[in-house]
Amino acid sequence: MLPKLVAQKIEENQTAMLQTLQNLIAIPSVATRAPENGYPYGSNCADALDFMLQTAASFGLHTQNLAYHIGTADTDVTAAPYLGILAHLDVVPVMAENWHTPPFTAVLKEDCIFGRGAIDDKGPAVAALYAVKAIIDAGIPLKKPVRLLFGCNEENGSTDLEYYHAHDTMPPLVFTPDGSYPLISIEKGMMRITFHALLHDPIHTLQAGTAPNAVPAQAICTLSASEIPTNLPENCTVSITGETAQLIWNGKAAHASTPETGNNAITGLLQLLAEQPKFADCRALSALFPHGCTDGSGLGIACTDETSGALTCICSQMQIQDRELTGMIDIRYPLCTTKEAVFQTVQERLQDAGFACEIVIQNDPHAVSEESELVQTLLRVYEEETGETGKCLAIGGGTYVHDIPGGVAFGAEFPGWDYHMHGDDEFVPIAHLMKDVRMMAAAILEICG
Repeated sequence: MLPKLVAQKIEENQTAMLQTLQNLIAIPSVATRAPENGYPYGSNCADALDFMLQTAASFGLHTQNLAYHIGTADTDVTAAPYLGILAHLDVVPVMAENWHTPPFTAVLKEDCIFGRGAIDDKGPAVAALYAVKAIIDAGIPLKKPVRLLFGCNEENGSTDLEYYHAHDTMPPLVFTPDGSYPLISIEKGMMRITFHALLHDPIHTLQAGTAPNAVPAQAICTLSASEIPTNLPENCTVSITGETAQLIWNGKAAHASTPETGNNAITGLLQLLAEQPKFADCRALSALFPHGCTDGSGLGIACTDETSGALTCICSQMQIQDRELTGMIDIRYPLCTTKEAVFQTVQERLQDAGFACEIVIQNDPHAVSEESELVQTLLRVYEEETGETGKCLAIGGGTYVHDIPGGVAFGAEFPGWDYHMHGDDEFVPIAHLMKDVRMMAAAILEICG
């Protein structure tokens, strides 16, 4: 069990921890697609990393900045780190108009903290830092060093980890608070495919989707006022200026790994336009991506297995400009299939509909044995701290350890909760954040103490 003095220090540090998280959320660290202002992921991600490393250094940790790709904070540099806790400081973009609080101002209300990154992954990153601080404050020496890793590109390809692997060695044991409790040991394979074609439908422009790994909450298109469909659903709005109209289809954002919890604005708009005579391309796309379908049936790739679950598939982004249509597909596939089989089928279906496509990102499934020492230790910590049965989970999301052999996700989402991760009004209950600190402190002591 967690030593009484460590638990006491965690409680004493709560106010400071919440302030640290508020300061971190205030930095709008959405990673840029290309280097900006001399930083690989932009100045905001650089500011977030500087802030966390400065905070860690003030606690007595040994910090290193790897060219603003990723930073480390070690409890001891006289020996190689044994346990790594990997968190990320970059966040997905926001649609501020859909939030009830300013997304980059941490708002405390109803015993929760609202703000982008509260649960993914700034809250857990701060919890990991304060777990180490509580152990230091309690004066408990660690037999084996711990390394905290703060990355800046998890949401956009994890090139920060590529840089880390090229310049340093990952500790032999690694977990990330970038998933769910009790513990995630299996992650589906992931593939992102971009597709494009010259559009024949009378659409002037279209813009939808803010991230490749999120269900789009809104799709906005402009077209001739005479082409506006009749009997629009309640979630659609139209504004007409002269002979041009803007049509907005409002849906609900969700993470691409759980698309059934969202309402895809792209597929909703496609279905609406497909009913009009002149929109043959929209009809073809709507057949490939039926509204409300998230298992890839339209593309012919639906499959499932008992171990890792069902395939999920969404059209996450779409743009039309000067008659050129480009789109993004996010696919999470189970252990029973392969990336080669999935892409071949998708490519054939898209080509039949007149679209060319290319793979942007592909990752094989990640699986760790339930019998591994790290898994069993973390499950035991979970059971001791919560009183609930610990078990391994399989998910469609790609956590931060997806490409790290033996790595698992431990927290930070508790079962039965929707924290609006990647969605509007993202939040974390303060009580859950405190449990995260306890859980990670107990894990550190169990493994390294």
